[in-house]
Amino acid sequence: GTIKGRLEYKRQATSKITDSWGGRIVMAAPVLNVPFSKKVTETDANGKTIVSYKAEYAKFAPKELETSVNLVSQTRYIGIFEVPVFSAEMTMKGNFSKIEALSQRESGVSYSIKDAFLSLEINDLKGISVPDFMWNGKKYDFEPSVLGRNLSLSIPYVHEYSPKMSYTRYYENDYNTFLKSLSAPVNFDNQSGDFEIKFSIKGSESISFVPLAKNNSFRVYSKWTNPNFSGNFLPDNKEITKDGFSADWDINYMASGISQNLDSANLSSALFTTSLLIPVDNYRSAERATKYGILFIILTFMACFVSEITSKKPIHPFQYLLVGLAMAIFYILLVSISEFIPFGFAYLIASAAITSMITLYAKFGISKNLAVKQVVIIAASFAALYGYMYILLQLQDMALIFGSIGLFIGLSIVMYATRNITWYEEQPENK
Repeated sequence: GTIKGRLEYKRQATSKITDSWGGRIVMAAPVLNVPFSKKVTETDANGKTIVSYKAEYAKFAPKELETSVNLVSQTRYIGIFEVPVFSAEMTMKGNFSKIEALSQRESGVSYSIKDAFLSLEINDLKGISVPDFMWNGKKYDFEPSVLGRNLSLSIPYVHEYSPKMSYTRYYENDYNTFLKSLSAPVNFDNQSGDFEIKFSIKGSESISFVPLAKNNSFRVYSKWTNPNFSGNFLPDNKEITKDGFSADWDINYMASGISQNLDSANLSSALFTTSLLIPVDNYRSAERATKYGILFIILTFMACFVSEITSKKPIHPFQYLLVGLAMAIFYILLVSISEFIPFGFAYLIASAAITSMITLYAKFGISKNLAVKQVVIIAASFAALYGYMYILLQLQDMALIFGSIGLFIGLSIVMYATRNITWYEEQPENK
């Protein structure tokens, strides 16, 4: 409960930064918008035929798209909490080829190619700079778009796993969102159109892309050393070093399933994400530690019970309670200390403190006649117990088998220690 409360407090602190700086970025860009009028025939109550024309906008994807993204990362703090944020320096190059749909005559549909415009479709425009846009070698200006219908995406339920962190992080916000857009008029003659767009945008935690073009090439790189890749496409090539990371995607329209006409395309099926993760998340590690809490309290009580029956010195239930409370306080110490120092050092301090407390209590509270050797054995046992749990926390795939072997060894020790105990007095046989 304490961990969940602190996690919620951290989420609130994180949202204060992301609300001002910029949140997770989702981008589907660029898109060619062509207005058209559609003939609509209706019949009124008197049976009279009424003809009207409805203005709509058709959206088309590029033929080629090459995107380069430099994530300039930094860490912002609010109180004791740190939040990774970034400024994504974007360069998009590509071209639009002849669109067959615009050349075909449809009954009741009239395209206005001369009024075509290009749009950048992004979920959050709060931190975007003014784009530098070139179309066929000529400079054009973007402005907030009020025309057309923005694309919509279903942000899927995703999970992200980082081996360095040994935990899985979940995003539980599965929702539909309409992207916002910037637009710039272009001189498109339905033959070809080359473009280059440069801009930067602020965001936090992650950046996601939809590969709209027929042939897509993405490159994302940063000095951040702990990235995570998720979504419908993983990088074709990636490199993660102590100096940062780089990742490349090559995706064609066969793989993405996105057609040139975007009006009926399922964009959510092609979304892929690059996330910047905090290298050490103390709450997630502490949460994993609490999952072993009941097990370790039981093992401690078993050790006390074995000591009681082998030494024939009774331990009062209240003394069991104090030892159990000491074991529980370990987790509160672990969480609170790890908010200020790395988790490994916090674990060492908390475990050493509790081991010392229980050892001293065993010597001066439970049995004052304990020999030095017995005190050393108690201290070593608790040190081994906490060392064993720390190893479990570092494991992911091998945690189950390592835990099972540990339980087997622990039960074997209890059986061996109690092998000579006569649990029930044998009654003499009646003659």
